[in-house]
Amino acid sequence: MSIIFDQSRGSLKEYFAQSVDFERQLAKYFPEDKSFRPSKRYGCAGKGGVPLSHSEGGTTISNYIAVDDSDVHTLVIGATASKKSRLVAMPMVKILESAGESMIIVDPKSEIYKRTAESLKKSGYIVLSVDLRNPHFGSAWNPLAIPYTLYLNKNQNDYDRACEFVNDIANNLSKMQSSDKDPFWENSAASFLFGLIMLLFKYASEKGLSVEYVNMRNILKLRRVLCKDFYAGEEPTLPVLYAQSDQFIYSLLIGTLETARNTQAGILSTFDQRMRTFAIQPSLLDMLACDDSIMEGMRDTPTALYLIVPDEKTSYHNLVSLFIKQSYEYFIHAAQNTESIDKKIRINYILDEFSSLPTITDFPAMITAARSRNIRFTLFVQSKHQLDLRYKEEAETIRANCNNWIFLVSREVSLLQELSTLCGTRRRSDGTTVPLMSITNLQRLDKGKGEALILSGRNKPYIANLPDISFYDNDKFIEPARTSQLRQTFNIYFNFKTSHQGQPLDIDFEKSNDTAEFGQSNISFIDLKWPPKDIFDQESLRHLNKR
Repeated sequence: MSIIFDQSRGSLKEYFAQSVDFERQLAKYFPEDKSFRPSKRYGCAGKGGVPLSHSEGGTTISNYIAVDDSDVHTLVIGATASKKSRLVAMPMVKILESAGESMIIVDPKSEIYKRTAESLKKSGYIVLSVDLRNPHFGSAWNPLAIPYTLYLNKNQNDYDRACEFVNDIANNLSKMQSSDKDPFWENSAASFLFGLIMLLFKYASEKGLSVEYVNMRNILKLRRVLCKDFYAGEEPTLPVLYAQSDQFIYSLLIGTLETARNTQAGILSTFDQRMRTFAIQPSLLDMLACDDSIMEGMRDTPTALYLIVPDEKTSYHNLVSLFIKQSYEYFIHAAQNTESIDKKIRINYILDEFSSLPTITDFPAMITAARSRNIRFTLFVQSKHQLDLRYKEEAETIRANCNNWIFLVSREVSLLQELSTLCGTRRRSDGTTVPLMSITNLQRLDKGKGEALILSGRNKPYIANLPDISFYDNDKFIEPARTSQLRQTFNIYFNFKTSHQGQPLDIDFEKSNDTAEFGQSNISFIDLKWPPKDIFDQESLRHLNKR
């Protein structure tokens, strides 16, 4: 019997007893000196992982945390107030700190950030935060920066990848949650947002404007300019004529611009409702208008990135889902140009309240492919039903791809029945067979002792005592000091004109003239030169010449 698992309940020890080989598969973290010893099986130095048990020996060398440092994903299940963060999330951050791995942490209450950020800084980590609760703190993230950078590369592969990024943005922001209502409105709003973003890319690239001009503030302005005083069947306005100069872009916009008035009003209403997230807080719009390139270098330098989210409302959860999707795609794109990805620093996603987030597009495929890209997910959910509600039939794929299950407590009968079945049965002295872990026993795990049911790969189930975060830091930590960030934003003022001869459009772009903050007003002009492939169709040219 392995010494790590002797703590399992007396009468069930013989059923929980693990093979010695399983113990060798686990790494060891020694909290007293914060040292880390990789496992023999996965023996690549510098890898950490999720805590699976605690060996309470009397000496330093025998008092350690057993850690799964392999490349498998983990599912942590526990109702509210079951200590998911204190028993698993925060300890995992401390373990990864000793192993030098990068991590992206969804932190709904900012408790993980307050408890671990300063320690990470002292260990040489780059510590970043995207704070959706107080956007004027922390780092800036512009979701349009990565696709626009790819768009500027002017080659077909990067253009296609830019379109994929923009499509993810449109879907995540326009389809905020699963709905039984007619999907037409959300799908149309997503297509319209896709077209607006690509149209803004076209504007900015033809002038050579930097990425600062490509932001959600200017997307909202472009929506107002493009839809002003134009309805189907009427003479196209100058902004619409400009959009028609690119067939692909206009194919995305036509379903909104050239439809019946009532239908157009419904689509724009849906679009505006989805974009309301960006208008709630001016500081949020400012934060999303700038970009600190926070994803760069995470493979080369140990980095901890916290996504701080208000836990009392879900208004910003779609931005978290978008960030997870975009960062994952960015790392995948970077990995394609890297020969030895396994020699780079591993990326760990620690996603607290995962099942509360809006559905992440293609997440089942993401979690399936992540291991080969040196990316690992640890998902925290409150219930099986909550996950099923978000991902429906694909929820089973997500659960099946998590090799480790850590169960703390639940009152959900279907989940308890599934866990009881997975744990198997035992034969009593009278010859009858009973569940090894009954539904009643699963509800009686001791919260004070940190008891958790562990299902790990092909090994036997067992009950482990997971230490509280205070075991790792002795309740000695310093909350990080934070300073408000003053950010400059770059606004575009659309002023469409034509020459007397009806030649291509001149479009004036102007920076923000907030002289109190920036000291001066800078004005630049764009003289658009149409590429040969971007020509007006005959009808558009006729309308343009009439002006």
